[in-house]
Amino acid sequence: MKAFVFIIFLFITRYCNAEHVFVDGKEFFSLQEAKSAIKDGSQIYLKAGIYTEGLYIKANNISIIGENNVIFDDAAVDGKAALVIAGDNVLVESIECRNIYVKDLNGACIRFEGKNLTVRDLYAHDSQSGIMTSYNYDGFLHVEFSKFENLGGKASGRGYAHAIYANVGEFVFSYSQVLATGKEGSGLKSRSRKTLVKNSILASLDAKDSRLIDVANYGELIIKDSVLQQGDNSSNSQLIAYGLENKKKEFLVNKIKITNNLFLLDREKANVIITYKQANTVEIVDNTIVGDFLYPDEFSQRNSWYISRENAKLKPFPYLPDITELKQLINTISIIGVR
Repeated sequence: MKAFVFIIFLFITRYCNAEHVFVDGKEFFSLQEAKSAIKDGSQIYLKAGIYTEGLYIKANNISIIGENNVIFDDAAVDGKAALVIAGDNVLVESIECRNIYVKDLNGACIRFEGKNLTVRDLYAHDSQSGIMTSYNYDGFLHVEFSKFENLGGKASGRGYAHAIYANVGEFVFSYSQVLATGKEGSGLKSRSRKTLVKNSILASLDAKDSRLIDVANYGELIIKDSVLQQGDNSSNSQLIAYGLENKKKEFLVNKIKITNNLFLLDREKANVIITYKQANTVEIVDNTIVGDFLYPDEFSQRNSWYISRENAKLKPFPYLPDITELKQLINTISIIGVR
């Protein structure tokens, strides 16, 4: 019995209190202790544990990689985020963030103030925001194999906190999920020159979100091979917004292309696929739309439309398919569904 208790004690010590960090192979026992060793080109490796202090980093060309069970919990720094990163060319991989709250009501897992950020295997949840970037149209934000859940809310002033708020040259969201963004935040809010969403799932489920995707400053919007679901509590009818803030055009290319997606419209009130302004070209084709929506004549000719999940032979709400089975599912719907 004593041995069992000792093992449990070691487990709690390791996974609940540890801040064990390696910077370029050198060992430290807190992020603050490790901070002074981080320089341009550093590789930062986080051992499993709960990190209750965040970190401000300004070095360039660095990687921050966690092993399984690296969790930042209530760890905001500078009133911004768990990780405030001001350097260029940064990779963040395999970390989790929860309970990130700040006074301005937009506390994020990552606040990026540099140029070129790649995020892989991030799980940001139960916080105010997931990722926020500063304005840098020369850089990119690439998010891969990540999940954003139970985020969003009213920020200070007139703004809102979103799962991701991207203000970059190129924003790519791939093989990732945004689930249940709440308090009228949007899933993906982008002011980027190019916004590409592919092979991903965006679903409001039961949450009171604003929209799944809001591209405010025009530019190029591409959505493909993804699942977009609107739930009954969404505060706006549109799943997707483009240019609705009536900003001045900043980019040469201003177009919309939405193809090969599955739309699940579970909102009992009006559903609108997209509302857009000042797009030079709009191509919305080869999508499968399940559920009732406004302006069907605009979309039903070049897309497959089923009035309900039942007609499409889909499981009832809140079922969402895995992204890996999307193509097969769409093919099955086309064979057995009733239009």
